Amino acid sequence: MPDPCVRYRIQLVGDRMNAALRAKYVAAFGDACYVSEANTFDCWYKTWEKACEDAALIGEVSGNAPYDRGYKCQPDGVGNYWLQIGSDVANRTWIFFDNAPRQTPLVEVDGVPVEVSGPYRDLPEPPTVGPGHKFNNCDSGVLGADGKPLLQHRYILQVNRKAHGGEIHSDLAGFKWTCTVYNANCEEVSAECEEPLVLHDPAADQAPFDPGASAEVNHVVPRKDQRSCDWGTNSNKNAAVISQKLNRYLSNTNPPVEEVKRVNAAKSYTP
Repeated sequence: MPDPCVRYRIQLVGDRMNAALRAKYVAAFGDACYVSEANTFDCWYKTWEKACEDAALIGEVSGNAPYDRGYKCQPDGVGNYWLQIGSDVANRTWIFFDNAPRQTPLVEVDGVPVEVSGPYRDLPEPPTVGPGHKFNNCDSGVLGADGKPLLQHRYILQVNRKAHGGEIHSDLAGFKWTCTVYNANCEEVSAECEEPLVLHDPAADQAPFDPGASAEVNHVVPRKDQRSCDWGTNSNKNAAVISQKLNRYLSNTNPPVEEVKRVNAAKSYTP
């Protein structure tokens, strides 16, 4: 069993099974709030300071009376914190230091929770699959041409290369995102980047002109969530080959709906 990911949970108000109320909390507190594998809904934080800051807003976010302002969080001596929210010191809300459940790996697409099932879904799964596992640490369960075990990322790149006549193609070719580039005056400016079709093969002898163009194996549901807790697995279904530059952009963020739609619709590779 993996070690629990202990984080700070704020005490929400109202029916957390109500979709409209959940949407209010997500709109106010962002990716701190999520649905877990067990279909619970809470807001979790890496620091008690940020948890306290958001806890002070729960009254108005939930649609109830706003909490009194000006009070500071106080430790209870066993890891939790409390925040006075009214004139009576007994009127308080809590910030609990507790085991954070794993965020659901299902991604909401057009209002429906969807499992990621990308183009490597038909490859045999590696012997060990679990949340937080890296593709470049795990044995694929497949032997290479030299008879030695292949690491999972090498096997996935090998399958991609074989399917494209020796080239490695991005599974998200044409995907666009906002990036930073240097203009003619050597100034950093915002621009729109587009994922290329052909990527640099990391097995090539020659180094790439642009390291960002090298092929990497991406966790579609990221390996770590916003709290740095284990999230996406190393299942082949959760893999996509993309450029290093795009991989950095998508790292540790909730996967864009466009990405999930594209990898799920992609033709599957054969072993």
